[in-house]
Amino acid sequence: MTIAPLSPPPRRSVLRITLPVFCAFLAGCQHRDLVDTTVDWYHQHEGGLIAQQRPPAPGQFAPYPKIGLTPTTPPAFPSPELRQSITSDLVTSRNLTQRTAAQNGTLMPDIPPPPASKVDVAKPTPPPASAAAPSGTPATLATTTTAVPAGGMGAILDAADSPPPSGKTTASASSATKTKTTPDEPEIAMPDFRGDAPVAATEVTQPLPEIPAGPPPPPTIAGVVVPSDAALPGALRPDYDLSQHDGMLVSFQVGSDQFAPNQDGTLAKLVSSRGTGSLFLHCSGETVSLSPDDQTHAVELGLLRCRTLADALIKRSVPASALHITSSAFGPGARVSTQS
Repeated sequence: MTIAPLSPPPRRSVLRITLPVFCAFLAGCQHRDLVDTTVDWYHQHEGGLIAQQRPPAPGQFAPYPKIGLTPTTPPAFPSPELRQSITSDLVTSRNLTQRTAAQNGTLMPDIPPPPASKVDVAKPTPPPASAAAPSGTPATLATTTTAVPAGGMGAILDAADSPPPSGKTTASASSATKTKTTPDEPEIAMPDFRGDAPVAATEVTQPLPEIPAGPPPPPTIAGVVVPSDAALPGALRPDYDLSQHDGMLVSFQVGSDQFAPNQDGTLAKLVSSRGTGSLFLHCSGETVSLSPDDQTHAVELGLLRCRTLADALIKRSVPASALHITSSAFGPGARVSTQS
């Protein structure tokens, strides 16, 4: 008896074992579990837009930004005095808002609870057994007279409009049938109007009153002095100072006492054009209304701008005794001139 040597396993059985293991390793490299794979398969089964891949994020393939392009100079912050003034204004506004809200009370009104949505309709009391129906009257009509409860009239009317049950003929049903078969009565005709229509008067028989050339004079009352502008055609405008200050304009940042960009050339021109004379600094704030509080804050901002401008000129060898400052609530950032 001879024993045959063992033959190597076929290649198909090796592929059946190694191929699923290899696919599992590839799936693990993508960091996708069984749930993600099942969801993708379901989306592919649905088709349409949901089966497509998502678009790449914006800038995914763009080069990384260069660190050298980031700004290195710090921004120009307002002075500590101006920041303290802004903080004080915010605190005042917050306190005013809290007190105003407490004074006005809550915005939610006191709403009463809604009435009951369902009304219990009292059922009619059935007639006693001893009470017999009158002769010739069906048993269905033999009812006792009871008071209609609140909200029960609608149910009674609905029951009256409903058709009678099949197989039962009552006297009321027969009378209703007769009423429906009768023809409708003709409407009562309104009498025709005969007469002349009223005519609007378009002609004026009397002479028209004369239109005066001006308003009547104001009445005079003993002990009351009539103002001098009572007879003027229009109201007087406020006495605003609308004149424009002369001089070179120096710009500031909005709502700040720091210079706007590229003001070094303007300051150099002011120093070179001064000579040995004086410089008049007319600075202004940025008021938002005509209230005294807003104008006061604008004048304070103008004074802080004057201080910033004066410090910059002193650093450029301009003596402090040659600088004269004024502040106003209206106007541009600053006007510097050699005349007051």
